[in-house]
Amino acid sequence: MNFLKKLFGGINNGETSTDGTTIYKYEEQNNAYEPPAPMEYTEEIVAHFEKVFPGRKSSVYHEIVSDTVHIDVNIMEPSEEEPFWVLYTSGMSDLPMTLPEEVLEQLDENFDRAEVMMFLPSSWELTEESVKDDNNFWPIRLMKQMARFPHQYNTWLGYGHTIPNYQDYEPYADGTGLNGVILYQLNDELSIIPTEDGNRIHTYFLIPLYKEEMDFKLEHGLDALMDKLFEHEDDILILNPNRENTCEQ
Repeated sequence: MNFLKKLFGGINNGETSTDGTTIYKYEEQNNAYEPPAPMEYTEEIVAHFEKVFPGRKSSVYHEIVSDTVHIDVNIMEPSEEEPFWVLYTSGMSDLPMTLPEEVLEQLDENFDRAEVMMFLPSSWELTEESVKDDNNFWPIRLMKQMARFPHQYNTWLGYGHTIPNYQDYEPYADGTGLNGVILYQLNDELSIIPTEDGNRIHTYFLIPLYKEEMDFKLEHGLDALMDKLFEHEDDILILNPNRENTCEQ
């Protein structure tokens, strides 16, 4: 769909990738403090994930100080049948994202409410003490950054969007070379949360990337990149911080 060619709102610096994607930069953000929006959907989001991943013990990484939206990261422990951690945000969807008019005109439903999620291997350390180490904490930080991003920049996030970690593609932590992310969606049962007030929250799965993979997408398109990534599916869906770079020259 053509509307996916536009990454975000942002500032159009005149650059267009080989596959026709317009490249936007985010050089300014709203730095004025705004109290967080009321937490409208937390109970419905938690109930949804408990239904999709039943029987798991859960905890919450609470945000202590919040601006604009209050972002919590919910953590579901590995199970014997599914030996991986499930992490998902709540709070991102308390405010609608800002979709450009030209995008809204091409949509057959509203995509303005979203949350993000990730799977981590069962060996990942997520105790209160262990997350003091940035090599354990960075997926949580990434999720919080992505959940706040559209509200900071009055823009939106959606399927297929890629975001580098700062302009210089800085690795997320010392223990990984991954330095960007793409938003993906799993099946509708998991990814779409109908709410009692008639909204639909779209939950996007975060797949951390290398710079070469983001460059490949801009040259060859989303489908070509996803084909490459899913040749290594086990390392893509369940985070491997040292996985193979699928587009390394």
